[in-house]
Amino acid sequence: MSSPADPLLSVRDLHTSFPIRSSVLRRRTGAVQAVSGVSFDLPAGRTLGLVGESGSGKTTLARTVIGLEPPESGQVLFDGQDLLTLPPAELRQARRQIQMIFQDPYASLNPRLTVEQIISEAWLINPGVVPRDRWAAEVKDLLDRVGLNPDHADRYPHQFSGGQRQRVGVARALALRPRLVICDEAVSALDVSVQAQVLNLLVDLQRELGLGFLFIAHDLSVVRHISDEVAVMYLGKVVERGTTAQIFAAPVHPYTQALLSAVPVPRPWAAPPRRQILLKGDIPSPVSPPSGCRFRTRCWKAQERCATEEPALVDRLGDHPAACHFPELPVASAGAR
Repeated sequence: MSSPADPLLSVRDLHTSFPIRSSVLRRRTGAVQAVSGVSFDLPAGRTLGLVGESGSGKTTLARTVIGLEPPESGQVLFDGQDLLTLPPAELRQARRQIQMIFQDPYASLNPRLTVEQIISEAWLINPGVVPRDRWAAEVKDLLDRVGLNPDHADRYPHQFSGGQRQRVGVARALALRPRLVICDEAVSALDVSVQAQVLNLLVDLQRELGLGFLFIAHDLSVVRHISDEVAVMYLGKVVERGTTAQIFAAPVHPYTQALLSAVPVPRPWAAPPRRQILLKGDIPSPVSPPSGCRFRTRCWKAQERCATEEPALVDRLGDHPAACHFPELPVASAGAR
């Protein structure tokens, strides 16, 4: 067991790829490098936000952490134990403490089961967590905790709205009393007003239960609202990491600056001028990523060194780490497009 000062979750140099095989002989001809050498720490009771374009490896990283995808190498340390080397019986016990809330609240719920059956299924698979004679009462307690009517436990998923279905997903994630919850685009399919309700619910649950959250999202305003720290991913790698204030107030990596420049600003006529950055081209293929810095093919600051030397994720400006040879603080009045 780890000490109170140790992180709840530590990922060390994690690599996950998907083989590409020929259609005839099924020989391996290549690999999609989805996650390439990612490392981070997540303390108990804190939230780490993962951001980046589609295809950057955020969901694959989350699925690897929870055990849905096998990694090629690296470590996933939960409470000091490496989940990748645990015996099956110990791994089963450890994975009960890590749960996931999926993006689509309808696709992730079995339409043939009632809400009570969906939630209590976790106790059927993991006996001993809740006594069977307490299942009905515990389901109602969970529904009440996530803001749903406990009397609706006998309803089916299609009888709920999208926001209500996601609350059912939250209740299911809490059923095994986890310490870590992975939220994979958990609010992206919801209306803005419903998003706010679910986010506030997650914040309240974190304060009440001391949960750690690994929160994946495209919407940077959502990440800013809920996260204590932020890791920016690009093509399978973390290119910048820091506290929420550091990332949003003083990003130093060009990719992070480009992401933040695309965030809509309320009342833009009253906001101070800011740099607007339009990236050219698409994200490169993870089958054959660029040499050196993977962002260099779209970076306006790229030089010869960027093609030959991969930048390390280190603290370069005395504030927070970024994987860039030429980091700099953003200039608000610059008008690059």
